[in-house]
Amino acid sequence: MRNEMVVSISSVIARIKNILTQTMDLDGIWIQGEISNLTKHRSGHYYFSLKDKSGEMSCVMFSSYVSRLNFNVQEGMRVLVSGSINVYEQRGSLQLVIRQMKQDGLGDLYLEFEKRKQDLLKAGYFDANHKKTKPEYIENIGVITGAGAAALQDVLSTIQKRWPMMKVTLYPSLVQGNFAPKSLIQSLKKADTCGHDALLIVRGGGSFEDLFCFNDVELIKTIYNLNTYIVSGVGHEVDTTLCDLVCDHRSVTPTAAAQWVTFDQYDVMNKIVKDKELLYRNMSLILNGYKSKLEQYKSHPYLKDPKAFIVDKQLKLDAYHTQMEHALSLELQKMNLIKNYKDQLAFNMSQILKDSKQKLSIIPEKLEVSMQNKMQEKRHLLMRDCALLDAYSPLKVLSRGYSISKVEDKVIKSIHDVKSDDIMVTRVHDGVITSRIASCKEE
Repeated sequence: MRNEMVVSISSVIARIKNILTQTMDLDGIWIQGEISNLTKHRSGHYYFSLKDKSGEMSCVMFSSYVSRLNFNVQEGMRVLVSGSINVYEQRGSLQLVIRQMKQDGLGDLYLEFEKRKQDLLKAGYFDANHKKTKPEYIENIGVITGAGAAALQDVLSTIQKRWPMMKVTLYPSLVQGNFAPKSLIQSLKKADTCGHDALLIVRGGGSFEDLFCFNDVELIKTIYNLNTYIVSGVGHEVDTTLCDLVCDHRSVTPTAAAQWVTFDQYDVMNKIVKDKELLYRNMSLILNGYKSKLEQYKSHPYLKDPKAFIVDKQLKLDAYHTQMEHALSLELQKMNLIKNYKDQLAFNMSQILKDSKQKLSIIPEKLEVSMQNKMQEKRHLLMRDCALLDAYSPLKVLSRGYSISKVEDKVIKSIHDVKSDDIMVTRVHDGVITSRIASCKEE
């Protein structure tokens, strides 16, 4: 033992780290691989594994280098990285510290995921119209997950805290590996026939490969055809599977899925207390309203003395009856008076028409006599005027030996009205004499 050297494990790890960092220079070398188990820490650092078909290595990319990236790093992405080898001494693990990264295409598994996603999307398996509405009250659920999975404990502890009266039935299933899809399908079909209000299909976080069983096409079609409302809670917030897209609701974690299907008992109790207070206030208002109505009814004369109330109403009714009879009598009198007026008017009109007819019958005779008298009177006047006219007529004067002489239709009244050689026309009672003026002599 004296020739043997004893050293601590930390010394060995430190020695390995020293040798690697001094002898293995990766400057100018781009390492190709596919990203797996990607974790984006809240500090901004990225932790993941870089793998190919034959090997895998843990990697870290600190936030100062992450901020220089011009693309979004995703699970299953094929990349080229540059950096340095480091040994994480606390665990003795080999680690690649990444300083640069660029895309080298998507991994085969991720490409298969995208192909299935697009095919199922076109076929309508992710349509929002097909998704079932969340039941108003969920009291009985079925949980599909691994029997010893941490996700199951998360669900049960969450339900116990929030709504311990929930009835929970476990349908154990494989949640990783090639046989997981068939196992999940069997458990889902069985749970769908048991009358649960909702089903939870849950699993904790894992790598893209670990969760790939939840991208199985037959599993997606089975979930699509379920009759029961189903909630997925697979992986963490950054993990998205096809199972999440086809389920009626997607929760980011198993705990969130349990919260989605349960009430918070403390919130419910608070609501019950508030509803109780509101109900008490509303009932008080209603009762007070009915009390006021009751007091009004109690003070009503009918309830105080029904007999007196009825007698009073009877008296009023009799008074109304008397008033109506009196009003009716007045109306009848008015109607009789109108009838009398009508009859009298008809009689008067008849008498007027009769008198008018009699008067009209003697008018033609009177008119004829009057016309004859008028004509006789006018005839006498005409004869008188004719006699006067004849007496004063110039022709009558001529018949007595007088004549009328004219020169150029102008009556000659003086010798000065004519001159020698004028043609003079003389009118006598039986004709006209034309002569020429030889001379004029004043006498």
